[in-house]
Amino acid sequence: LQMAGRSSSSLPLLIRSFSSRPLSNATLPTIQAAVGHIPQKLKTNGIEPNRRARLEVLRKIVTRMVREERAELQWNRAVETRPYLERLIQLAVEKGPSDEYTAEMVEWWLPEPGLDYKLFDVIAPRFSSVPAPFTGLYRLPSKRLEQYIQNKRVFWKRYDIGVLEIEGNPFPAVVSTPSTHSHLLLNQLLKKSLEAKLETMKEHK
Repeated sequence: LQMAGRSSSSLPLLIRSFSSRPLSNATLPTIQAAVGHIPQKLKTNGIEPNRRARLEVLRKIVTRMVREERAELQWNRAVETRPYLERLIQLAVEKGPSDEYTAEMVEWWLPEPGLDYKLFDVIAPRFSSVPAPFTGLYRLPSKRLEQYIQNKRVFWKRYDIGVLEIEGNPFPAVVSTPSTHSHLLLNQLLKKSLEAKLETMKEHK
């Protein structure tokens, strides 16, 4: 993920507007996730247009991420969501549920019952001795999706797709590590045959 750097210190300013608690994350280190200097365009279908409509979209995605720990999203949504998810996990790891500001942030960002428990008791302990970043973002090939049908004609649009995940999730790795097949029987037989051939060639010299 390569994006022009908007300092992550700008994130608390967005959150501060609806928090009545003292801002406790001023002492936290900078999040280890790129923050774009240009806000991504997010469609807010079904959400009343207002100054917080974008946050409502992001809150739904953050909630989904804590619930599922990995999601395939449109690239712009994944890019915009990652810093908020990263900061929320950082607050849980560094401050914990006893911090009033952290508790309020978790209550707002995770309205679904039980997710606060998962964040504090399942996800946060996973990173107690692990350095940030706590999330990963991967770009997938673009997808061609159906938009609408008009006069029996189907209109399509191509979207950039990304996979956003919380590290340490139970799913297989997005990028698999190269595997060795040297232990397979066929490869062992070929190896022995090659060694025998080399020995024969040495004897005939």
